[in-house]
Parts: sequence; structure tokens; C-alpha cells
Amino acid sequence: MSLTAQRLVTISKWNGKVSVLNYLVAASALSVCNEPIDIPKIYHLAMMMSGEPQRSENELLDAANNVIKFCESAEPIDDPARYEKLYKVPTTDQRELTEKFREALLKTSPLSGLPKAINSLRILSSVTPVSLLPPYQHVSKNSTNVHDLFPETKRNVESDIEIERGMKHWNHLYGKVSGRVINNLNRSYPDLWQYTMSHVYGPLLSFSDVLNAEETSLIIISSLVPQDVNPQLWGHLKGAVNVGCSKEAIENARSLSIQIAQWCGVEWKGDVVKL
Repeated sequence: MSLTAQRLVTISKWNGKVSVLNYLVAASALSVCNEPIDIPKIYHLAMMMSGEPQRSENELLDAANNVIKFCESAEPIDDPARYEKLYKVPTTDQRELTEKFREALLKTSPLSGLPKAINSLRILSSVTPVSLLPPYQHVSKNSTNVHDLFPETKRNVESDIEIERGMKHWNHLYGKVSGRVINNLNRSYPDLWQYTMSHVYGPLLSFSDVLNAEETSLIIISSLVPQDVNPQLWGHLKGAVNVGCSKEAIENARSLSIQIAQWCGVEWKGDVVKL
């Protein structure tokens, strides 16, 4: 699957509204569908539209064509200087947008598999201007101290703090059925529940410094839609309401993810559940 200029315009103006979340949802769905090669097109179009969302259809189409031409002519794709020229003085919006792209792709990892997230983040990193890359510090394979192992992470490396935050987010997300969901996981296998809270909700899904709870919920929805997992999708559609997402925003993420998945050749056994 390759995103055409018209498809990029469709993503940008999904349901008639240009939104950063359209780009994040689309990138997340592409990662889940194992089509990360098109993520640079979405990223650079989002960057070019940053601060100027109200473009006409023709202007947006021109920008999409320029993005495709630029991305497809990149040889090698990971030439940092090439991308640096596009954003000589990145705006605050572009810096925040780049962080949101990274965070969205990271948050897909427990939902669709770490290998897909690794591939997507590596591709995104390869087309990110040097000035917008995250801080990097070499880590020794012999490190045993947790602070030495994770010197530049945004997250708190103290697990007790993360689990407390994760439980708070969990209860907010699942509301009245929170205890029931815990015990369903615990009954299936106690280590499943421990893993879910200690390694997914605690450090990852409850972390809101880059993507807030509402944005995270929409990324989760976009990650679940292509996978034909209606029970989990239903829980997160309801959960998105609980954390404050509008029904319009939820349906936007759901329907755009369906479109992306269809472009990628995904087929479902039945209808994709909706609110």
C-alpha cells in the first residue's frame, strides 16, 4: 500500500476537519497494519500544515504532492541533513507534533506488538530533522543501575509511582466495570494482570506528559480497529467517553482507522463495533 496525494488529503480533512489527531490516528493505524513506510508522508504533511490548518483543498493537494515527491526521492531515506533543510527553525508546534508522533507510535507497542512499533519509530527517526530528534546518551550493556539504563527517558523509572498512576488511569478509564476487568484478567492468568498494569498501563498508557488521556484513548482505538478485536475495542470506545472524548471524536478515530486499514487490505470477520 502506498499513500497517494489524494489519500493524504482525505486523511488531513477527515469528516471535513483538519486536525493533528487525524495524522496521529492514521500513523498509528499504519503501524498496526505493518505499513510503516508511509508514516514519513503523514509526518511531513502534518509538519507542513502545522500552524496553517485552514488550507484550501487545492493548496492541501499541492502540499501532499510535494511531500510525496520529497519522501519518494529520498536516497538514502535517513540522510539527516536532507530533512534539516525543511525545518531550519522548527516552530514550537512542530516540536510538539514530532513528540506526539513518537509517543503515539510507542503507545501502539503493547497493543499490536513491539516489533511493529520498533520498525515505525525507526523509520520516523530516520526522517526527523536532527534538531528535532530526542536527547540521546550512550547506554552501556553492563549498566545495572536503573537510572544509568534509562538516562533520557521522559518517564519516571520508579515503578511504584507508575503503578499508582496506572491504577488511577485504569479506574478512570473503566469506571464502574474497573474491578470486573481486573478480575477477568487475574482469573485468566495472574501474571497477565500484573504485566498489564506494571508494564502497559503504569509506565505507558497512563503517561500524559506528551499525549493526554483523551488523545491516548483515540490512539488506542486506532490501534485496535485493524485487529478485529471487538471486545477490547468496545471497552476502549466506552473508556474514551469516560476520560472525556466526545462521541464525534471517537467515531472520527474509529472510521478513519477503518479507512486506513481497508487501504492496507485488512478484512474483518464481521462489523467493527461502534458506540
